[in-house]
Amino acid sequence: MTSIPNGEVSASKFNTAFGRAGCGMKFYYRYIEGIRGVTNASLLAGIAYDQAARKMHDTKRDTGSVSVGEAHDTFIDAYENPPEENRDGEPVEYDLSDQPDDLLGRAENALKQYAEQVVLMDPVETQVFVEASFNETDAKLIGYVDVVERIAPGRYAITDVKTSLSSRKKWTIEEATRDTQLNIYAVLWQHQNPTETVDAVGWRHARLGGKVEVGATHVKPTGTQQTMERVAYWMGELERWCETGNFPATGLDRDAWVCSEKYCDYFHKCPFGSKSQTIIPITIGEKR
Repeated sequence: MTSIPNGEVSASKFNTAFGRAGCGMKFYYRYIEGIRGVTNASLLAGIAYDQAARKMHDTKRDTGSVSVGEAHDTFIDAYENPPEENRDGEPVEYDLSDQPDDLLGRAENALKQYAEQVVLMDPVETQVFVEASFNETDAKLIGYVDVVERIAPGRYAITDVKTSLSSRKKWTIEEATRDTQLNIYAVLWQHQNPTETVDAVGWRHARLGGKVEVGATHVKPTGTQQTMERVAYWMGELERWCETGNFPATGLDRDAWVCSEKYCDYFHKCPFGSKSQTIIPITIGEKR
């Protein structure tokens, strides 16, 4: 029997534990202790934009047309009337102090730009639930694909919708190539649709901070074997952590220490966070 909470692992859980700003302690606080961070304006705007984009995708699929007005109304409703509780019935705390004054106008601008992309898209499925089981563990791997695009008969793109309020955020080909979440989604969807072929994975993205820009970044998917080898390793690590109760403070990135308030909601709670990162000045030698 699995020791992983709820017996399910999503790509976001993997990202919490092993991603660029991932950490074993972050996984512990979020999924073992069940402590959720504050939802800021950037995250809420991303959720609202997701829903607006889905409205466009569904309308294009069902009618062949696209309505920016309907999509913008969807964004406004999702942003201005967020749920008070999450799916588990837990209260959601919001801090929208980082919200741009003209966010709704920025969102409308972005959706107008995005509509030009959607006109050329052939969305066949939205918010697709995907899952897989393993022989090595009772835990299931699950996920939700934002949109599956048909790019040719029998050939598809697995696409995730991304947004940011940062004026510097870019979604590069290099990032897409090494993004495990996209490849996990591709493998799971392919598993559920064995007669179809995933030819591309990537993002439809919108930058709502600074100059509003909308774009798309897609790459060839990584092979199934390589992706699943990484997934199997991560699944084994999570099983070991949850079974032993030993969650390592792994917030160490290739480039920099990412254990900081910026990247972690638990920075001031974790014993490896702010409490351990104090500066103690010392003097070596004598002053002459």
